[in-house]
Amino acid sequence: MEYVPKLNRRTTLQWITATSLASALPHAPRALADTPNSSPRVAHGYGTDPNLKAPLVTWPLIMAPHQLQLTAVLADLILPGTAAAPAPSAIGVPDFVNEWVSAPYPDQVQDRETIFGGLAWIDAEAARHGQQSFLKLDVQARRLIVGGIARKNPEDTFAAQSKFFQRLRYLVVGAYYTTPEGFKDIGYTGNVPIAAYPPITDEERQILDQALSSLGLSKDSKDPHA
Repeated sequence: MEYVPKLNRRTTLQWITATSLASALPHAPRALADTPNSSPRVAHGYGTDPNLKAPLVTWPLIMAPHQLQLTAVLADLILPGTAAAPAPSAIGVPDFVNEWVSAPYPDQVQDRETIFGGLAWIDAEAARHGQQSFLKLDVQARRLIVGGIARKNPEDTFAAQSKFFQRLRYLVVGAYYTTPEGFKDIGYTGNVPIAAYPPITDEERQILDQALSSLGLSKDSKDPHA
């Protein structure tokens, strides 16, 4: 099925902010060498930071429709949908990737080269299987190609392409688990209001009594200065 964008730019910018908070975590290597057509389109400059309350963005979305479709298919291979959790393409994760690689900040510019180069390689690899595009392959052939580049072995024949896949996977998973659907999938409820604190259990009371006893105190101790 053809992927249809689902998110407005205000939402994708919010996802970028949330995903960027994880920047302190180790990133997958970004370099991708020997791939054709790595930068078919370019965004120049960004001016001031965007106002999320009035989402006027100074850069265009630069993914071509075919690249966006490839991203949707790959995202769903990375995180297949289930009865309990929708696939990434169903909740607009490809739109986030498009926004990410379109932004002209230094980290995003590096990722743009990696993602665009990797998508071009994916189609070139499909040609070796006798098809014009990765999108023309059946599911088994797609999985075969992705399985070959999903490994992290630096001595692998597809080491550079594996780095592309690792980076795309980082973006897809990072975006997915900043959504309500992703929160639900991992059982995260966030801050939930409660009417009252639950009473202390016998086990917790025993631990407290032991801690007080080790300090020479007890639950019946009184402050002599009180």
